[in-house]
Amino acid sequence: MEITAILKARALARVELDELNLGGRVRFLDCVAPLVERYQFAVFPQKPEDFDFTKNGVKFESGKANGLLIDSLVIYDQAIYVDTLSSTDDSQKILLEMMEWGRDALRLSYRPGMFRKWGYISDITFQTDFPLLASFSSPLQRLGEKTSEVMGDLFDGLHYQPMSLTIGHDPNVRKNGIAGLVIQHRVGTLFSENKYFSEAPLPTHFHIRFLQEFEADVLEARKLQALAD
Repeated sequence: MEITAILKARALARVELDELNLGGRVRFLDCVAPLVERYQFAVFPQKPEDFDFTKNGVKFESGKANGLLIDSLVIYDQAIYVDTLSSTDDSQKILLEMMEWGRDALRLSYRPGMFRKWGYISDITFQTDFPLLASFSSPLQRLGEKTSEVMGDLFDGLHYQPMSLTIGHDPNVRKNGIAGLVIQHRVGTLFSENKYFSEAPLPTHFHIRFLQEFEADVLEARKLQALAD
């Protein structure tokens, strides 16, 4: 497996924004210019409608921190997240560093350990040496072959095989569901190119490790199936 790109690495801290302004000493409008100066954001809130903390969040985009691109910083009234293109660990470190700097420079009432609940999203593209999705399930493979036989008579040359795989939790066990782990063929590529996109609610290092382990499991299953045949 070759990891070809990290498209998104998000670390989200759940916090009530008012907790960062204990005593009411900070006006958020006054924080914009220092944030832009320190982190070199190319896009930042400028109009009154840009300061929507509830629906769309207040967005800063295309910045830099410690030599890394900050794809976005988005602030809501109940959460703050940072997106990078490297790893969720980097995103989390940048967000914590921002808070420490904000405590000293902007008088935020941040304290270490304040962010107790974190969420993650990582989007990854990768390539394999074999058709991963077409190989992971023999029953699905046979279903695709049977569908191809029928559809090939109706539409010349069509070949059906698994396009995506999703694992997730029972949506009825949580009021607000958590995203699943998805693997699918990369949009705009042929199935034969073996290029894939995957999204997961996991730190990047876990996401990559689980994909690598899945690839190894599929390869082992292919070997056992070949011996059985």
